[in-house]
Amino acid sequence: METMSSPIDPLTWLRSRCESLPAVEEVIAWGHPNFRVAGRAFAVFELYRGRPCIAVKAEREEQDLLIERFGFFKTPYVWKQGWVSTWVDVPFPLDLLEGLLKKAHFATSRMPPRQPRGPRSPPKPRNAARNFPIRPKHVP
Repeated sequence: METMSSPIDPLTWLRSRCESLPAVEEVIAWGHPNFRVAGRAFAVFELYRGRPCIAVKAEREEQDLLIERFGFFKTPYVWKQGWVSTWVDVPFPLDLLEGLLKKAHFATSRMPPRQPRGPRSPPKPRNAARNFPIRPKHVP
């Protein structure tokens, strides 16, 4: 398995692989480069605990295998939604990661496009859900 150990910038590597896939856009979200198709992210470059990593959407069945055999870790905050990450400040599996990117792109592009969010309604008062009339205090 080929690993990256040369001085190639991991973000440049990720960007070139994602840009070669159809209909991909790069956006900055949560302070990180996110690669999206149909308005949904499928790969992210981020700094976690001061170290660079690449997060990619993976099928739930693959997560354990990627973590146990290939040194990936559960992506903080979104691992329950099928994301794994790999450190990229050490040699990492290029071929495997490139295959995961293509697979994530394909799966994400088949999902219905995300609808843009409209303006949010103002929050309801805390007691609005109860709909109880306010009782007057008993006055003697």
